[in-house]
Amino acid sequence: MVHVDVLSAYLNCGVSALVGSAMLRFVETDDLRLRRALRRCGWALVVLGLGLLPAGLGDGAAHPLAQFSLAFGSLAGVVLMAHGLGHVQGRNLPVPVLSALLVGLLLAVLASMAAGPLVFGQVYALGLASAGTLMTWHARGFVSSPRDRIERGLGLSLLLVAASGWLRLGFTMAYVGAPRTDLLYVPAPLEPVLAALYGVIPIVMATLLLSLVNARLHQQLRNRASTDELTGMLTRRALREVAPPMVELAQQRHRDMAVLMLDIDHFKSINDSHGHAAGDKVLRRVATTLQANLRHDALLARYGGEEFVVVLPVDDLPAARRASERLRHAIEDIDCARALGMDLRVTVSVGVALLGPHETLDAALQRADEALYRAKREGRNQVQVSLMVA
Repeated sequence: MVHVDVLSAYLNCGVSALVGSAMLRFVETDDLRLRRALRRCGWALVVLGLGLLPAGLGDGAAHPLAQFSLAFGSLAGVVLMAHGLGHVQGRNLPVPVLSALLVGLLLAVLASMAAGPLVFGQVYALGLASAGTLMTWHARGFVSSPRDRIERGLGLSLLLVAASGWLRLGFTMAYVGAPRTDLLYVPAPLEPVLAALYGVIPIVMATLLLSLVNARLHQQLRNRASTDELTGMLTRRALREVAPPMVELAQQRHRDMAVLMLDIDHFKSINDSHGHAAGDKVLRRVATTLQANLRHDALLARYGGEEFVVVLPVDDLPAARRASERLRHAIEDIDCARALGMDLRVTVSVGVALLGPHETLDAALQRADEALYRAKREGRNQVQVSLMVA
């Protein structure tokens, strides 16, 4: 059997908690809620770390002040960690509730110390199990619906802390024997397992939190690259990434795909007459109107300044034309005076191309663009269809 000095494991836990706290201080994120959550998690690790440092005193860890530090520091640290992890998922533990929990733990620890070492150990084990359960419940999204492997790892860590707490409580309540300085009243075979868990769990959770921030930052950068800031639609670049797999799948299933290119008529005159802020309002309104009149399986992207592209599955070319006319009429029916506070009329010209069986998206976009320019040459506010398939 491997012998593990439990107090040394506690000391290692405290040091790793302090290191984890230092790691979280270097995190850079512009997400205010996430930054606050990490700050709270960092302070939780500081409290945990400082509370466990007296474990390094050896025989001195039996002193009442050291025992108080070990018990209250670890319990308060776990409760504060519950507060921080819950905030990562948008769950706030009200400050009065948090304060009441900490004061309750303080009084329970002091009262149990006065009642004797075995009662002290039992109250501590109960507090640890309860605090671990609170942490798991408050951050339950990591357990019940993790979005990736990082969140799944956090969920597993939370479950391990909670489960080990209740296991420890069960053995503590059944314990008969001499008091222990390390407060770990479990069978000898379990000691190295729990000691190893306590020694690594703070640094593991801090590392997972860092990975979570990096993953969210990466996703945020991807979203910014793929979403048009003004309209919230896909960008031209994102369309070229998202649409080809959709087109390929439709071709494998022998379904027709239509490419619609829409251009706001006389948009330059809107900017010149009403200003660029008014032009931005028109772009946003057109985008939301198009989105509201498209099926869920259609892609909508802002392709250029005042150009939009729609890629959608259709039954045939007449169906593509009907969809285009529906969008054109929806734009034409915008009540700009009521919706935008401007006395103007917004219309769009539309070019339509149906993808050929082996045609690329770029080729279809080129044909739709040619049909669009034909619509603009012939008077605007109309739909023109490209009949030639490459």
